[in-house]
Amino acid sequence: MLSRLQDFLSRHRRKFVVTGLLVGGSFFAARYAQRKLVEYQERQAREFFERTRRMHHFESTERTCNQVILGMGEEMCQAVLKECSTVELLEQLRQNPKNKVELWEKIKIISFTRLATFVYASSMLVIALRVQLNLLGGYIYRDIMTGEEQITDELKQQYLSLIRHFIAEDGLRELVRYIRSQVLVVIKSMPLTRQLTLNDLEQIFWSLQMAINADTRRDPNSRLSKYLLPTTHSNFSPLLQQMYNETLDLLESEDAMAVCSHNVSRGFVLACDAIAESMGETLQHLAPGEVKQQPSSAQAEQTLKFNQSSSSKSNSVPNTNPNQQGSPTAENNNLLNINTVLMALAKLIPIISGLTSKGYDSKARPHNLPTQLLSFYVVAEKCKTLGANVYETFSSA
Repeated sequence: MLSRLQDFLSRHRRKFVVTGLLVGGSFFAARYAQRKLVEYQERQAREFFERTRRMHHFESTERTCNQVILGMGEEMCQAVLKECSTVELLEQLRQNPKNKVELWEKIKIISFTRLATFVYASSMLVIALRVQLNLLGGYIYRDIMTGEEQITDELKQQYLSLIRHFIAEDGLRELVRYIRSQVLVVIKSMPLTRQLTLNDLEQIFWSLQMAINADTRRDPNSRLSKYLLPTTHSNFSPLLQQMYNETLDLLESEDAMAVCSHNVSRGFVLACDAIAESMGETLQHLAPGEVKQQPSSAQAEQTLKFNQSSSSKSNSVPNTNPNQQGSPTAENNNLLNINTVLMALAKLIPIISGLTSKGYDSKARPHNLPTQLLSFYVVAEKCKTLGANVYETFSSA
């Protein structure tokens, strides 16, 4: 019996070896696959929690960023108003001087300079703070994950104070001087009596934008760091110097330039919309005969478009009350095509100056132009995307 068993094992030895290897290999393969599956699930869970944690930290950084932008934006607006003040000139005009035309010419230059400065400076400030706070947020998140404490409160304060160069030192003043020089080139020779349509005003802003962007050495779009950051610095720690250099590279990147250029173009569109709205309000107080329109091919002789139903009613039922004979003025002017209305530059200057005569004020209704610009740039998708990319890069470095 035993010899038969030995003979059986001898004859089928290879089969037993192969079967054993297959069963053992399958067992170890199953254990290995199970262990890898557990590791994969644990890794997925860690990545999910990390993404969730990073997302919450990013959202917190974004809320802080928005608050800082609006807070510093208010300060920047006051600095612009100080650099482009018309208070003294208006006070001189109230005294009915002999050099009225000269004073109006100065107000013309200051008004256009102030408007263009608000458009550029607001965009530059939003981009700079988006970059700074998201870069800082990325460093802080890395400290949280590694348990280190590289970013101290003193370092935060030193890093964020770099933007003070733009608001309180030479950056904004240099920007105002440059924009004013281009405003002189574009509109200095334009007489106050020049009749302009809204489209003409848009062309003026476009020409001004092109003139400002033409000088590659001083163009705010491509030379953001020239105005925003100080060129000389001392007592920088190695980490602060590294963060300064990284911020410099980000502000000089193609992405930052493209976002700033897009913002500026949109800013001038907002300015034209605000001017059009103010022009419409001004027309409400003018008699139809005082309003000039640009002749069109279809209406070469027609200067006003009257309310036909009101006209027919007034023809059938004469109005004998002299106090009500001028009442259709507002209705008739409401029907004007604002794009064809001609208005002297001298009448447009108070509108342009009035839109930017006050700084950021979120409580005022309706919002003035500086408030509209900052509010728009803060929620602009391109600005938010730029900040998100910066945070993603430095939080995972």
